[in-house]
Amino acid sequence: MTKSVPIQTSDEAKTYTCLATSGRHNHEEAVRSLEYYRGMFSGATDEESKTVWRQKIEELETWLSSEEYKFGDYPQGINHVILELIEWRAILYAFQHVETESDPFREHVFYQQWLIGASYAMFSLLAKLTGADKRENSLRKLWLNVEKFVARDGACLKEERKFISAQLDKASGQFTNDRSKAILFRNTVIAHNEKSVQVEWDAIDEDIRVLVRIWSILVSWSSRFGVISPFRSSEQAFSGLDGLFQSGELSLLAIRRQEYVDMVKLWARTHLHNGQPDSGGTAFAQISVTPKVIC
Repeated sequence: MTKSVPIQTSDEAKTYTCLATSGRHNHEEAVRSLEYYRGMFSGATDEESKTVWRQKIEELETWLSSEEYKFGDYPQGINHVILELIEWRAILYAFQHVETESDPFREHVFYQQWLIGASYAMFSLLAKLTGADKRENSLRKLWLNVEKFVARDGACLKEERKFISAQLDKASGQFTNDRSKAILFRNTVIAHNEKSVQVEWDAIDEDIRVLVRIWSILVSWSSRFGVISPFRSSEQAFSGLDGLFQSGELSLLAIRRQEYVDMVKLWARTHLHNGQPDSGGTAFAQISVTPKVIC
């Protein structure tokens, strides 16, 4: 998405959006996706489905043999960036809302440093999504490039489009030092050593809410499938912590983490301009399986 490409049609805009959101697979993602695609291909019961999954397998195998992949000459996909931001925030949300007998973040330097690293990761991911520089591969830049096609296709109400435009305004929008405590913290403490202001974790949630909704509009409009299985399981998220927390505490942490994930999914299908639910699509794919008996 770094190169300026003229977009003339809705189909071109959708292709552009899919490339920007899906991005390119790193090694771990490629192996996982290939395994998934091959499994879906093997289980497909009609030629149309087999064609779709065969195409995905061939595209990924072509990517793995490309020079771009070998030399890392590609940006992260927006899906990856926003989902990682949500993953970090969901874990921290869980620790915010569960009292535990031990508090490693106060008792051990290693976990104190992990907590600092977690905060830096979150605010760095936030900056990747909201960057306004022409070199950026940001969600903000993507929206500005394709919003007129989204509107033409009826994928976004004109009132919500107007609201989003105001939120993304470089001078007076949500993602400015004046409007966002999270952006202020990122710009003055992390990116530049100007201040030593403190920030509450909850301050980033309003920014995430707006970004998730914008992202969901784009993905549901441009993608045939949406994002499938976007989040890690709770077992993966809290793996390795058995020696620090009791089993009951880990269960409560898992519940609170899922509570945040569910809240994000609600944000994805809620209009920004009026807070009402959107009866249309969402970025999070809903997959249903119907048993079929073949005689």
